Amino acid sequence: MADRFRKSPNRLKIAVVLGAAGILMIMLSELVPDSKVKTEKAKADSQICSADSGDFRNRTESELKELLEQIEGVGECEVMISLESSTEYIYAENISRFTEDNNDRRSEKLDEDIVITENGGTRQPLIRKVIDPQIGGVVIVCEGGGDISVNERVQKAVSTALNISSTRVCVEAKVR
Repeated sequence: MADRFRKSPNRLKIAVVLGAAGILMIMLSELVPDSKVKTEKAKADSQICSADSGDFRNRTESELKELLEQIEGVGECEVMISLESSTEYIYAENISRFTEDNNDRRSEKLDEDIVITENGGTRQPLIRKVIDPQIGGVVIVCEGGGDISVNERVQKAVSTALNISSTRVCVEAKVR
């Protein structure tokens, strides 16, 4: 086969086409993201977010339960919180802006890179801000939930403590 290639009158064209195809494949491999790495990173991020959201919900439920049980007439209560969203992270970024002037044209290039820190041999993105999940609603079941005045005080306390509308708070009487 190598002999046929050497004797072929089109060998220069074939070599150029093969070379161009090789260069094109190298360029395309740089453009296509490594899906396995991105999938693993997305899976890890979602596990972290769901764990953080669960911790947030559990912590808020227990704090709210302690608070409500101190209100006169409430008695023993159970609290359930539903979340509309999960924990959101905002990462620190290095932003570089390049401006290029060519005769009549001016072009700007914006380059954004997430800041990565190394701690104990593990590389992690630097978190600039953590946004807690949004609370969708709260259900409280308490011993005094059948009393209208207790019900109103509990709704007001919960809506104030969590900064949500009182229409998102449901107070019910506990079965005795």
